[in-house]
Amino acid sequence: MDVIQVLLILLIISSSALCIFTIYYLRKMSRQVEDVIRDFQELIQKTNPVIENLEQISYRANRVVSEVEGYWREIDGAIKNIRERISGLTSLRNLHDVEYPAKDLIKKIKALAKGASAFWNAFKQR
Repeated sequence: MDVIQVLLILLIISSSALCIFTIYYLRKMSRQVEDVIRDFQELIQKTNPVIENLEQISYRANRVVSEVEGYWREIDGAIKNIRERISGLTSLRNLHDVEYPAKDLIKKIKALAKGASAFWNAFKQR
């Protein structure tokens, strides 16, 4: 046997081994890809109910927010209506004049109480 024939036989054997290894490795990779695809399908099946629940929750939240906005508009309108009625009845100046005599009365009562307390303390010390 010639050296070239020996090398040719080694080349054929190594290429056959390479082909067998490539087939084995591709089969292993295809199984892993199938496993990944199966995992993704399971994940999608599990997330579909979650997405449906989120859709229902967002629908309900949107409905609640729109109802609250309606109530807020009603309350805001009522507050504006009350403000208009109060401003129509009295001005702020008239309200200030009405409150001022009451403040004077309270000051006078406090002064009277302090004077009575001082008198009583002085009377006790004698």
